[in-house]
Amino acid sequence: MRTFLRAGLFLILLTGFVCLLYGQVGTSNLTGVVTDPTGAVIPAAKVTVAHQDTGVVYTTETNSKGAYAIASIPVGRYSITVEMVGFKTYTSKDNVLEVGRTTELNVKMIVGERSDTVSVEGAYEKLESSSAKIGNVVEQKAIESLPLNGRNPLSLLALEPGVVQRSYGGAGSGIHINGSRDRAYNVTIDGIDANESSVPNPMSNLYRLNPDNVQEFRVVTSNATPEEGRNSGANLAIATRSGTNEIHGRLFEFFRNTALNSNEYFANAQGTPKPDIKLHQFGAEGGGPIIKNKTFVFASYQNQRILSTQPIDQTYGIPTIYTPTLLSGNYRYWIADPTTPFSFGGQTITRNTPLLVDPRTGALLPGVPVCGGSVQTNCVATYNIFANDPRGIGADP
Repeated sequence: MRTFLRAGLFLILLTGFVCLLYGQVGTSNLTGVVTDPTGAVIPAAKVTVAHQDTGVVYTTETNSKGAYAIASIPVGRYSITVEMVGFKTYTSKDNVLEVGRTTELNVKMIVGERSDTVSVEGAYEKLESSSAKIGNVVEQKAIESLPLNGRNPLSLLALEPGVVQRSYGGAGSGIHINGSRDRAYNVTIDGIDANESSVPNPMSNLYRLNPDNVQEFRVVTSNATPEEGRNSGANLAIATRSGTNEIHGRLFEFFRNTALNSNEYFANAQGTPKPDIKLHQFGAEGGGPIIKNKTFVFASYQNQRILSTQPIDQTYGIPTIYTPTLLSGNYRYWIADPTTPFSFGGQTITRNTPLLVDPRTGALLPGVPVCGGSVQTNCVATYNIFANDPRGIGADP
């Protein structure tokens, strides 16, 4: 009996520490003012907002100024119902609430019986009027339909106005927003910080997103609000997907093979074969209801298998050539000295250039030295690599 009492007291004690925990979600806000046909505000009107895919319902009432507000609700399509004695019931469907945005929906009621209904389709604000920030939302449809190299949905950032993507082989590589550095970003996933500490660049972030997990994301390129700030470049707010009242799922396989790829221009000019690549990205996603209109589940899985050969590449525009000295473990010099560039025909050359190629044939011009081995200096290696040995030390990297 004493053991039973102790167990009962322990359970009662635990109830004192129970609290309600809300899941971290990428959210939106909905506000508006309810008025009568003359423009006078209507206080105490009942406002019901329901997510059309999950059935989750949010309710509130207008205040003394006829205003209502529902904050921090998941993104998606909503139906909105406004009820008040002496007025017809107002119903609006397919109102799209986007991540990181406050949508204003004002309602003008019509005098009549409450049992009568006035229906409006998709009456939501198209333009941003509550904030001066400049940005755009990339929706799930765009993520699914547009090509994604490597299945990184954030690569669509390059399509936004004011965005410049630096070409490969330059002194650094990345995406710049309105002249900012290529690592001046702030990325959040469902409101949680998702920035790699040293290089917060969405293209090289440690948190590689599975596009099947992303519902949508907002890109703010200018005039970010204080809660978004952190860096001078773009702010990306990502909202992940959720289960709905319908069971859904799919399998996928993304396949790349050497036979399906083209070769580099200069590789073709010199008869260099295509590098081998065999890439498989595969996985599955699915979701559905646990308790209809209340609790949902969604999960996804992605894996990648790759087998490839990598040709000698450039590092900040200067080639890296792996010599026997390096391969033996002697790291005297890592890269060639860029202050003494490769010279040909009186031209100063530090990287791949059309000056070395005959425009009629696509072959290298006569006199352009082709490297015969990894220790040869001041020559062209493979299709776009220029060796440089200003100190005569045997082309050590």
